[in-house]
Amino acid sequence: MLFRSQVTQNKVVARRMRRFFQQLEPDLDAPSVVAAEYGRHLWDSGTHTLVDEKKLSRSRFYVGLSIENAGLAEFTKRAALISDTLLLSHDRNSTFHVLGSYASTPVVGDLTDAFSSTVTDPFTLRYGMRCPSLHALGRWILDAEPLLKAGLAWYLPSYSTIVRDEPGPPRPVGVIDYLIRDGRAIEASGGEPIKSQIVRPICQMDLPFIDGVDLADFSRITIEEFNSYSAFRDFLRLSFLNIDDALNDTQSDRELTKLGLEIKDQLRSVRSEMRIVKGRRAVAASGAVVAGVSATLVAVYGPALQWIVGVAGGATPGLWGILQARAENNTRPLRENKWHYVWALSKKCDSNVF
Repeated sequence: MLFRSQVTQNKVVARRMRRFFQQLEPDLDAPSVVAAEYGRHLWDSGTHTLVDEKKLSRSRFYVGLSIENAGLAEFTKRAALISDTLLLSHDRNSTFHVLGSYASTPVVGDLTDAFSSTVTDPFTLRYGMRCPSLHALGRWILDAEPLLKAGLAWYLPSYSTIVRDEPGPPRPVGVIDYLIRDGRAIEASGGEPIKSQIVRPICQMDLPFIDGVDLADFSRITIEEFNSYSAFRDFLRLSFLNIDDALNDTQSDRELTKLGLEIKDQLRSVRSEMRIVKGRRAVAASGAVVAGVSATLVAVYGPALQWIVGVAGGATPGLWGILQARAENNTRPLRENKWHYVWALSKKCDSNVF
C-alpha cells in the first residue's frame, strides 16, 4: 500500500530523509551498507541543519534519546507514541566505524600573521560514526522508513574523525534529552518537566499492542492510520501529564496500571464494533453480487427481463439496498477514532502470534 504523501510531521527532517531514500539504490537490502550510506549522507548534507531545526522548533514534544547498546526498534515504537519528532543516537563510547576519508591541508602557526604561517604536507583525514552495529542500525533505517520520510523520527550519527591514526573527539550531540540505560530514561540535559512526565511513563508502561508488532509493521500502520494515531498520541500525552509528578513510585505505577486497563477496555469495544461492521459488509457484499448479476441479465437480454428481475428482488430494489448499506456503514468516523489505531496494531500483533 502506498503511504499518503501528505503525512509530514517535521518538514525539514522529512525532506532530508526522503532525499536519502531517493538516492539509495532500489535493490539495496544490505543493512550495514544502508547504515554507512546514511552516515555519509548526513555528513555531506550538513547534519547541523537538522540539529538547529530541532532547537529552533521549540517543540514541547520533541524527544531525543541516546541508546547505549540495543533497543532501537523497541524505544522507537514507544517514544513515537508521545513525540512529535523522535531523534535517536548512540552512546559516544560505541564502536567506531569508518565511513570515508578526504585530504586536508592544515595551516600551522599564527593565522593572524601571514608571514609566520607555514603549510605542512597534505594528510588524510578519516571520518566515521559510533554505533554498536551497522547491521542493526541499517535494519532500523529500512524498517522505520515510513516514519523517517514523514519526519516523525530520524537518527543522528555520533561522528568522530581520525587524523594520522589518532582518534579525534566525537561531535557533540547537544539535542539528546535522555540516556536510555537498562530500559530507564535518565535525564541528560536537564529536560523540561513536561518531557519528563511523558517520556518516563512510556518507557515503563506495559504496552502489549506494540510489543508484539515489529518495527516495519508499526511504521506502516502509523502512517496509514495517521489521524487515529495523532488522536491516540494526544490521549497518551494528556493521560501522562495528569499523573501528578509528586506521586511516589507505587502510586504512579497504580495510575499507569489504570491507564493500561482503560486502553484494554477501549480496545475490546473497538473490536466489537469492527465485528459488527464486518458483518454488515458481508451482507452488503452478497447483495452486490445479486444486483450485479441482475443488472447484467437486463443489459444482455433487454427490457423483457426488467419486470422479472424486479420481482425477484434484484435490479432497482437491490441496487438501492446496496447504496443504503454503504451509506449506513461508512467507517470513516470509526477510523478517525483514536482507538482504531490501537486496534490496527493489536490486530497485526495477533496475526503475528498465529
